[in-house]
Amino acid sequence: MKKILLMALFAIVAVGASAQKNISIWWGGNVAKITDADSEFKALNIGVAYTAPINDAFDWSAGVSYTTKGADGWDPGFIQLEGNGAWNFLKGSEAKIGIFTGPYLSFMVAKDEDALSNWMEANTFDIGWQAGLTADWKFLTFKLGYEFGFCDLIDVKSKLLEEFDVDSDSKSGAFFFRVGVRF
Repeated sequence: MKKILLMALFAIVAVGASAQKNISIWWGGNVAKITDADSEFKALNIGVAYTAPINDAFDWSAGVSYTTKGADGWDPGFIQLEGNGAWNFLKGSEAKIGIFTGPYLSFMVAKDEDALSNWMEANTFDIGWQAGLTADWKFLTFKLGYEFGFCDLIDVKSKLLEEFDVDSDSKSGAFFFRVGVRF
């Protein structure tokens, strides 16, 4: 896994060198939670995004990342694809501040099965929506937002559901921050 991440980082830097400050590499953290479980801070979130202007006030971006979600004691890892639109309500020569929103798709690549009991299974797919604030200053980029998943991340086996009438609502949600460098 470390070799794959290092190769991806090298490829991102190589492509970013010719992108005229449209590519950013970021690190971030989130306070992840699933419905009816305690939240926990997750610090393993890294990614790359391509951002381009639509006009003076609007940008669009597309990105890919490795994101840790879950809840207290459960740390599944996801490859996440996201697309956002942003309205820059404050724009200067070296800085801009705006609001963003858009969908994401996540594919689980690290299940953390040890944290799940033998009557639960992790779903490997999530789709959701995210929104928040974005700011760029010179070569730095910042994001602060919230994302909400539409799919249950944990399936409780159906036999248990029938026997004990257990609710299996486990949609993900996370407040997140990101700090990046534009190339």
